[in-house]
Amino acid sequence: MSWIESRALDSYPGFVALAKPLGDRLGFTALPEVAHLTVFACVASFAAQKLSAIISPVIFSSYYPTNRVKKNDWDLHMVGWLYAFMATPVAIHLLRHPSASLAADPLYGVGLPEQRLSAIAVGYFIWDAFVTARHIGTQGFGFFLHGAVCLVAFLFTLRPFVLWCGPTFLIWETSTIFLNAHWLLDKLHMTGSIAQMVNGLFLVASYVVVRLIMGTYNSVRLWKLLVPAAKDTSFLALRVRDAGRIRWLYLILNLAANSLNFYWFRLMLLALKKRFVPTSKAGARQAERAREKPIPVDGKIANQDKRVKGQ
Repeated sequence: MSWIESRALDSYPGFVALAKPLGDRLGFTALPEVAHLTVFACVASFAAQKLSAIISPVIFSSYYPTNRVKKNDWDLHMVGWLYAFMATPVAIHLLRHPSASLAADPLYGVGLPEQRLSAIAVGYFIWDAFVTARHIGTQGFGFFLHGAVCLVAFLFTLRPFVLWCGPTFLIWETSTIFLNAHWLLDKLHMTGSIAQMVNGLFLVASYVVVRLIMGTYNSVRLWKLLVPAAKDTSFLALRVRDAGRIRWLYLILNLAANSLNFYWFRLMLLALKKRFVPTSKAGARQAERAREKPIPVDGKIANQDKRVKGQ
């Protein structure tokens, strides 16, 4: 059993009653029961950002930047890292133990653990979209766009619609754990070290498993669900066809995200090769310069003030 299934996360009846009219009016009928988690996750993300600004200078006194822009970038990385550590094990648990109601109705089924995970994701991506919009000059439009798109995607699972997709998308955060470890090693002046090389192996392995293999597999699953065969007259197929434009929106976003995963993987391998596999004296000098450059994964740039999300 995961903490996401704990009764301690149940909402207060008064809060549900307060959120229900708005949720029903906007068409997000699965949101009111877990809306308190969205509020909590959003507030917690802002609090974690402030907490990083207080704790990081103490723990990393020799490395925490003094420049305001770089401080902000550091704190945003820390919040994203914290979220990845929280979301990944829950996503793994729900992939192994999905709610029976979602298997029975993969289109409109509702499961409380998955609702809670999506609600937390919505709260986090509200923070993500807000801070990247506020600092768009340094974070980049692509990073803001990614946060906004994820916010919309997870919010719409609470209509409910393909709620099972929440854990399948959040499992991608596994690679973010190692990406931000790579970033921190850069900040600790350990660029090109054995520790960073080992972390790089885990980064590549996790990326291949969760983004390329599982990402492609779940994309095929989603496509088969939302694009039934022309001759399929089953009840589920009829319901899918009645879903309207939202199914095409999900398919386009999923296809684009998976395509970008393969594109970023190529960039990541090229960057790692330049850092650790010099082929000549000129190559050695090039590798040394490359160590000062970021490794792009998921569009995030690890050692640079401006991060471009890329989707």
